[in-house]
Amino acid sequence: MVKIRPFKEEDNSVLLNIEKLCPRGDERLAMIVDLNPDITARYELYDNWEILVAEQEGETAGWIGWTEKKQNDQKYIYIAEFMVHPDFRKKGIATSLVREVEKRAEEINVSHIYAYEYGPNEPAMKLLDKLGYIKKKDVKICEMSAYKKEEVNEKYSLERVDEKDLPEAVELLNRYYTGKAHFTPFTPGSFKQYVNKMLGYGLENFLVAKENERIVACGGFWDSALIMEMTYTQEPFLWKAISKLLGPLRYVKNLPHIPREGEHFMFRSIVDHAFEPGYEDAMDEIMGFCNNIMYNTRCEFFATYLDPEDPMFEVIKKRMPKFEVMHLYAKPIKGKLPDFSSLYVDCRDPVL
Repeated sequence: MVKIRPFKEEDNSVLLNIEKLCPRGDERLAMIVDLNPDITARYELYDNWEILVAEQEGETAGWIGWTEKKQNDQKYIYIAEFMVHPDFRKKGIATSLVREVEKRAEEINVSHIYAYEYGPNEPAMKLLDKLGYIKKKDVKICEMSAYKKEEVNEKYSLERVDEKDLPEAVELLNRYYTGKAHFTPFTPGSFKQYVNKMLGYGLENFLVAKENERIVACGGFWDSALIMEMTYTQEPFLWKAISKLLGPLRYVKNLPHIPREGEHFMFRSIVDHAFEPGYEDAMDEIMGFCNNIMYNTRCEFFATYLDPEDPMFEVIKKRMPKFEVMHLYAKPIKGKLPDFSSLYVDCRDPVL
């Protein structure tokens, strides 16, 4: 018999240990997310969150965590993760956990539930398929290596945003994302509260590019390594081959680092980007500036998560990133699903 109960502080170490036993992926590619010692640190990025723990025969078998969000007058739920200890799998525990969240969703009248699943994580996707979730969108994970310093053109004036410029920057963000699924327009106050709530971000890491004192592009630089690091437990054969081939060249030339299996690596994230049409080069300058921060602080990797329809995708492609995929699954609870053809990717979601 499965017992589902609220999370307690003393669950923290047990849940973190379960997470290490649950690589996200398959025999072709899998990773473990190594998180901040307090498992709730990732959830505290949000205002409204909850974790439920499953027990069987008195032992902790797994858990599920989610957050409640709102767009306009509609509430919806994001399932951040669900994990089951390998010794308790194939006993319906994951199904019970997801069903419990759906029950809560009905009680608070949400419109829909959604979740992101890492491309190779076939077991999780099969479960969502079985439970009636629909794969609605593929989101690109764009991973880049800051292995060398860039020459930045300095065509634009790059500054850290201040209180005076914040309203104009927020207006640019709102224009860029208005009409996209899951985007709620910011006010200067709500944006400031949002960035300052995120460990490793803060308004001091939000940059603007100006032309003649007008903001034409903006973007944030989030040290998400304070929330999580990663380890590949299964690495693609091609990566291994490339790493071996390039090995001798590292003595004479700077080359992108390819993580080995079992090697922890940190990364930072480019977030909350926006730019005026025709100012892709201003966004590229912000990217170059962030690359050089990475290079100077010896943090080798940075990433961003994009809807392929986002104009930012063309800016990123010039940097020849490594692409991975996260699938967005969604299920209506009361009403119809949103139109996911154009999507705002909340930067907090993929980190979980």
